[in-house]
Order: sequence, then structure tokens, then C-alpha cells
Amino acid sequence: MKIEKNSRVKIAYTLKYDGAKGDIIENVSEEHPLEVVIGTEDLLEKFEEKIMGLQAGNTFEFILSPEDAYGNYDEEGVVSVPKTELMEDVSDITISEGEIIPIVTDDEEEMEAVVLEIDKDIVTLDFNHPLAGETLFFEGKIISVG
Repeated sequence: MKIEKNSRVKIAYTLKYDGAKGDIIENVSEEHPLEVVIGTEDLLEKFEEKIMGLQAGNTFEFILSPEDAYGNYDEEGVVSVPKTELMEDVSDITISEGEIIPIVTDDEEEMEAVVLEIDKDIVTLDFNHPLAGETLFFEGKIISVG
């Protein structure tokens, strides 16, 4: 059976920065594969396009540009907010630099941000995806298609 929209697929893969020799970002083993339904936005759109038509046992290898993955890094995604204002939104957690924290906007939209810096009165947050601006290399195997 070939992968098509609404297929339930189990995938093992290795994700690296830049190319086959890049540093490993994530490794999903055949023993504990990622299970997704194609077309439900569980995977990057271009990732789905690249594996469409493959079947169990097929291997794959491809590169996604930042535009096809998580977008380019946007400097406007970095904002500084008063610590008092931020703590109203995340009062039940302690924050530290490098941590990813949940944020609820005035429009009730849920987002995540990386805490870049904590000063006395200001916290600098990065709302870019952690892989924004990165060229990503995927290699893997289709474990099953149902």
C-alpha cells in the first residue's frame, strides 16, 4: 500500500542540520517509530510531499530549505516584555534563560517562546520556532502504511 492522504504511517528517521554530515537534531528509531496520519498537519507539508507514494520498507533522504520547513528567522519575533506583565501570564512557573514557556496572547492564542534573557525588569522572548532559519536533512524508512 502506498502513502496517500489519510494513510496511517509509521516512520523511522534521523533529522540533521544542513546535510548528511550535519549534527543530529532528532532520531526516531524503528523500534519506536513516529505514527502519523497524512494530511492532518502532523508533519511539515513538504515532508509529506516527499514521502507521498512511498510504501513500507522504502527509504528516503531529502533536504528541506528553511522556507519549506519552519520558515526564516524573523528578528521581529524577538520581543522584550516587562517581567511583571510576563509573570501575570506564567505565574505558576519559574522561568530561566533557554527555557521554552507557554504564552497566551490578548487574543487567547496559545504560543511558545524561548526565554533569551532575564534582566531586572525585562524578559526577552523569542517566538521563532527553534528550527527557524535552518536547512534540515531527513533520512529514514517507512515502517508501515495502513
